[in-house]
Amino acid sequence: MSPATRNAAWWIGGLGAALLGAFAAPVPGFLDAGEFIAAARELGVIHPPGHSAWLSLAGLAELLPFGPVSARVAWLSAAFAGVAAALLVRLAGRIFSAREPDALSVTFGAVATGLTLLASGSLWLVATRAEVYTLALLTNLWALDAALRAGDEAETGDAGAAPRAAVEVAIAVALGLLNHHYVTLFALPAVLAAGWPALLGPVGRPRTLAVLIGAAVFLGLGYLALPLRAASETGVRWGDPLSLQGLWDHLTAAHFQRSVTETGSGGGMATLDSAGLLLFGLVRELGVPLGTIGLAGVVLLGLRPNRRAFTVWLALIGGLLGKALMQVDLRNPDDHGYALLAVAAIALGAGSLTTTVAAALRRAHPRNGFLAVATMALLVIGNVATLVASPDHAPWQQRAPDRLDDALREPTMPGGLLLSTYYATHFGELAFRAAEGRRPDLCATHLSLRSGDTDGGRGYARYFVQRYPEYAALAKGAVANGRAPIGNVLQGAEQHRVVAELDPDNQIPPAFYDVGPVGHRLLSDRERRLDYVPGHLREKANRGWEALYGVIGSVDRLDHPTRAYLLWQHTLETAHALRRGWIGPAEDALARAKAIAPADASLGILEARLAKLRDAWKRGDARAYADLWRGWAKLDLSAMLRPPAP
Repeated sequence: MSPATRNAAWWIGGLGAALLGAFAAPVPGFLDAGEFIAAARELGVIHPPGHSAWLSLAGLAELLPFGPVSARVAWLSAAFAGVAAALLVRLAGRIFSAREPDALSVTFGAVATGLTLLASGSLWLVATRAEVYTLALLTNLWALDAALRAGDEAETGDAGAAPRAAVEVAIAVALGLLNHHYVTLFALPAVLAAGWPALLGPVGRPRTLAVLIGAAVFLGLGYLALPLRAASETGVRWGDPLSLQGLWDHLTAAHFQRSVTETGSGGGMATLDSAGLLLFGLVRELGVPLGTIGLAGVVLLGLRPNRRAFTVWLALIGGLLGKALMQVDLRNPDDHGYALLAVAAIALGAGSLTTTVAAALRRAHPRNGFLAVATMALLVIGNVATLVASPDHAPWQQRAPDRLDDALREPTMPGGLLLSTYYATHFGELAFRAAEGRRPDLCATHLSLRSGDTDGGRGYARYFVQRYPEYAALAKGAVANGRAPIGNVLQGAEQHRVVAELDPDNQIPPAFYDVGPVGHRLLSDRERRLDYVPGHLREKANRGWEALYGVIGSVDRLDHPTRAYLLWQHTLETAHALRRGWIGPAEDALARAKAIAPADASLGILEARLAKLRDAWKRGDARAYADLWRGWAKLDLSAMLRPPAP
């Protein structure tokens, strides 16, 4: 590999990390991101297969001296993506130099390969948020690069260098297995093809045996992190890795795999159909021109079959097959994350075609080779500009609180309980509660309490019952029936703290973020903690209650249980708003409560608290205002409804 290609790898890697980091989400983001951030900070366990390597490395985000933790972990994903791009440039240089003597054209092709990867919307979907897939791509490309180097050195007769490269392959594969062994296993055929026969030559030698034993011990110690984290009882619990059977279920993700392999159960044609759909999605995320060039380059590589061509083809097939055996949903970032190795193969195809064209142009005139690179650069810039404009691919404008946060926190008291069938609730709340350093506002049961994607919800149900013993029967019924029984939930809502199912039909939209300034992610946790818009909350609450009262009707409101429930809810909302220092929402909620029970003594106490808060606001006494609501924030509902001590 030429020095120019090595230098290009560094530049491409730095560019990728900086670009993706600049447009990464400063808040937890959609689905898994919140869970990952919270688990990394709180020693929790994330969903199967546990991703031990990622969890261990994600703790390094704490070392950064600025930015909220959620943004720091997202930047870590961007950094992994940058390193992966650098490794892909190195890999491309090795592949292209074997058939093209023009070193500058090879460098052109390697640069085009790295830029094509960075222009992939599939990469942006997972590299701009806290996710494990960029680390998986990094370890797979590291293994491929080391394996190709081992094969090359074995062919040239370098007896010492080939075994060293093989050990590097073992390290990269072991890290990959610790992070996401499913994705890594589908990359192994490409790794073996790249290192053939160097990876099989030393089999049976004592040194090889020692490396294999060392890798096995390394994996065992790495996976030991899961039961240790599960024993910490932080509340970020999936399954039960504390037992051998539970650890096996967690590592194999047996329940999850059963729930997502329905499409693949149709046989070979169903898998082929899913692979075609996935390939179409990956090409679309690159932009049709750039993706078509990449596919054409992969096809042309196959016209001259050799070890390097087989490596690219097996990387493409492995990247597709790893997800095609399951359900494919191109709207889900996870599906693109599973297939990132296939994206890298398409990028290698684009770089290969660029190398060929650049070499042909340079033979006509030495300067003409830049035309091929300029064309590719324009295509890359065009697709990157499209990605930057997309909030799904570049979530840099997301900020807290998002609409989901507004919807849940508005009617929920601190420490309250929420039962919801909305699958994103638990992820997001754990992030706000743990990763952002916020005071616990609610405990939301996730789908692990009601479905079979991990261990049927038994692990989380145990944690849930520890926090709320009075709901042991409810948790048991939810695990048995696959869904929290709504009748028991409503009965509990009349007797205990907040228990509600706000979204029984999963209608909360996935894109639930408001827009905020770029510099928001640089604020400290303390500065971000009060980032609410009371006016927006007030309008939303009023719209919601107007719609609800319109449905209930004046006659139904005369029913005693209905009046009692409405009074309880409005009282709760008033107390919650006072704890936050939200004068407007508190006024509206109190007015609704007093319309039901004008002489209620508890409402008189809340009204007196509101008057104190309003008076401090009118006087402009910021210290008194803050002291009031921060003092109330430490009280539960019953304490808020008692007269304050003189």
